[in-house]
Amino acid sequence: MKELTYYLVDVFTDTKYGGNQLAVFIDYENLASDNDMLQIARELGFAEITFIKKNHDNQKFDVRIFTPEYEVPFAGHPSLGTAYVISKYLIPSPKGNLTLSLRHADIDIALSNTQDIESCLFTMTQASPEFIADFSHKEISEKLDIDLSLINTSLPIQEITTGLPYIIIPIKNIESINKMELEAKRTINFLIEEKKHKSNSSTGLSTSFFFFTEETVDKENDYHTRMLLIENGVYIEDAATGSANGCFLAYLLKNVDPTISVTTEQGFQMDRPSYLKLNGNINNGNYTIKVGGQVVSVGSGKWYI
Repeated sequence: MKELTYYLVDVFTDTKYGGNQLAVFIDYENLASDNDMLQIARELGFAEITFIKKNHDNQKFDVRIFTPEYEVPFAGHPSLGTAYVISKYLIPSPKGNLTLSLRHADIDIALSNTQDIESCLFTMTQASPEFIADFSHKEISEKLDIDLSLINTSLPIQEITTGLPYIIIPIKNIESINKMELEAKRTINFLIEEKKHKSNSSTGLSTSFFFFTEETVDKENDYHTRMLLIENGVYIEDAATGSANGCFLAYLLKNVDPTISVTTEQGFQMDRPSYLKLNGNINNGNYTIKVGGQVVSVGSGKWYI
């Protein structure tokens, strides 16, 4: 029987059982087929899992990322969690920088402290953002059945991608963001109408929704956020979303300040507090997008193929 070693970690947290769950599978011999990887993702039910397929001189690693719905070209917390597993378990000693070769792009990840992986900040540099579309507040309110009075109409609603697309929606306060929910059928109809559903989008991916407010639970943080999406026809929430926060950073750079250094909190409604460090700037129209956080080990084991 074929078997793979895997590691379980929590990402964007310094506490076990916080942040976003991730399983990282080591598959240098390419034992798991595309269907195997998708079935494993469905069996675990995590937001994403990763498969490390090749090690290039302990510096660059080929990685594939799967949700329970499909393979994705990029994702944030899987990139950082995979870099942690590589640094802790797969190479002789941690390095200051690693590169993950993903479907969308090569992603560079920097380690703040190679002497102490457990307190180390892992920071990814994301691909340059693409600003896909703008939406009126009234349109989003009506089509997604969100009370217009909850939306912060002083800021725009924009769809942005650095590898995965998100519609960024400003909300007035914590009370308002706690009321956010999506009705699956209505949301799917909206995505299909806008050609942003996996069935008719140009990328084969469905766009997700990222809500934010400047009111926070922990006062030392700068923004409180939630990421809601439709997966396999069902409305779900994500505990910590590095890709969405990269798009959010691009949004802030474009609409708030050309230099940004903030901490966002996410996952509080799921009882999985998560903390993401966002740093970036615009220089001559070029965006620098960096998203970082800590990673915690949970366990390891063998998976039978």
